[in-house]
Amino acid sequence: MSNPTLFYFPVRGRAELIRLILAEAGLEYAEHPIGKDTPPLHGRPTDFAALKASGLLAFEAVPLWEEADGFRLAQSLAIANHLARQHGLMGKTQREHAQVEQALGGYEDARMELRKVATAAPAQRSELREEFVTVVAPRWLGYFEKLLRANRDATGFLVGDALSSADLALWYFVETLEDNGMGAAMAKAPLVAAHFARIGKRPQIAAYVSSPRRHAFMTMPK
Repeated sequence: MSNPTLFYFPVRGRAELIRLILAEAGLEYAEHPIGKDTPPLHGRPTDFAALKASGLLAFEAVPLWEEADGFRLAQSLAIANHLARQHGLMGKTQREHAQVEQALGGYEDARMELRKVATAAPAQRSELREEFVTVVAPRWLGYFEKLLRANRDATGFLVGDALSSADLALWYFVETLEDNGMGAAMAKAPLVAAHFARIGKRPQIAAYVSSPRRHAFMTMPK
């Protein structure tokens, strides 16, 4: 195995922030989709049940990141932070690093609110979706709006004067809202909307988003 490998299901999901970091960093890597019909890779099983039984997953969950020397990490945010640190996407100082982690914590909390809608019982989903679009998402976007406003001239990044993994996480969250027809939640977050447009125009991100390597979008159930 020469390049590091990302093991995950053939969807965006919890691995997509990792992929965005890899794209921005320009790092070559292999991706092997988990599935019953996928043959083993480098002696690693890629059927999920077999992968869990192998003991390779610290918490019996994916994504799994494996480097050429055998170093392995599970947990999506641990992988994202590891790669972001390696490639200068965690802030320039210890305090900026802490601020990036703060923003990522907010991103994770916002994602969990969205997941509540996606996993709700069908009879409750419409009501929860409406509440998410009109109340919950605007509240979280408002928090990010404040972070952007407080940083320099509010036309750059969430932290400091350079892109971080927190910017990519916010971009992915907003993209998920837009793709799921929840764009109305952005009505009172103009700085977040402008940030989304800026990040999406970055050459490495734009190239990845338009590439065949990116997994197709899957609409949340309504």
